[in-house]
Amino acid sequence: MAAPLIAPSADDALLIEFYRRHWLEMGVGPAETRADWRELALAFLTEARQAGGFAGFVVRRDGIALGSACARPMPAAYPAFRDVDAVRVGYIWGLYVEPAERGQGLGRRLVEACLAHLAAQGCGRALLHAGPRSLPLYARLGFSETGEMALKL
Repeated sequence: MAAPLIAPSADDALLIEFYRRHWLEMGVGPAETRADWRELALAFLTEARQAGGFAGFVVRRDGIALGSACARPMPAAYPAFRDVDAVRVGYIWGLYVEPAERGQGLGRRLVEACLAHLAAQGCGRALLHAGPRSLPLYARLGFSETGEMALKL
């Protein structure tokens, strides 16, 4: 059995499918999912690629896709008046590893690929949103909680 290989991917259909599986595991079922979710996700990836700096990574073993993650630099959310805010920020999303393949370091390797990509894009900071199951992985990689708050409008 060949060692897993992580590489950039242009297979948006695969990235979208793994993203869907991620949300299914988070408890978002078909009743809560828009009928046009595939088209929306494809349009999002198309826009991200056109804006520049996007990368989707897929981990494969023996040619079989086992998981994926995506990363892209984010546009500024507000004017950067402080030096610390002037750092370009990247966002990691859609991390998914097939359940039978978890615990082997594949998620870690996908995140590390995203971090290297974001650093190469000039990002000095990476953000992501983590579900409870993923918190230990991100903490081991050095991520810290930022105190973000949200309000449904």
